[in-house]
Amino acid sequence: MKCQNCGRREANVRYTQIVNGVKKEMNLCEECARELGIGREFNFNMSMNLPSFLGGFFDEYNMDSFIPSIGSIREEGCNTCGTTYNEFANTGLFGCMDCYDIFSDRLDPILKNIQGSNRHVGRKAKRLDKSIVKNMEEKKKELEKNKESKKENKQSLEEQLKQAVKEERYEDAAKLRDEIKKQNKEK
Repeated sequence: MKCQNCGRREANVRYTQIVNGVKKEMNLCEECARELGIGREFNFNMSMNLPSFLGGFFDEYNMDSFIPSIGSIREEGCNTCGTTYNEFANTGLFGCMDCYDIFSDRLDPILKNIQGSNRHVGRKAKRLDKSIVKNMEEKKKELEKNKESKKENKQSLEEQLKQAVKEERYEDAAKLRDEIKKQNKEK
């Protein structure tokens, strides 16, 4: 049987990994096993060729579908800053804002486990300072007064306009009309 990592040499190391109850198995050659840090303390010199002994017994298990990422020893990083996921895991810091999108498939489950959600929705203050509340209420009242005074002022101007037209003071009426238009534009 060929090594499932390089596909060139005979596989003589069987690697089994169980993560969260999911069993993944892979057959590797000595060199690939050493590169991946598997079986450093073992002596791989065997007098018997295990793959030829078992024949094609394990051929029905295509291990490439089980562990596709082991085939590439180098980890890909962010296209913008070059930060890898392992660097993030060691430091806890991303290199740029694109890292969040690139590593989102790995980051989302972690955030959900830690925080209960992977999106920040903000929070409300448990208590507001009384001065802040008082200031907000005063500003609200002031705005209402301004609206009322503008409304009264507009009504007063309209009454003055009617009176000026009635008395045939057309120049005054034109000035009042322009002032009313100006107030309407300000809204």
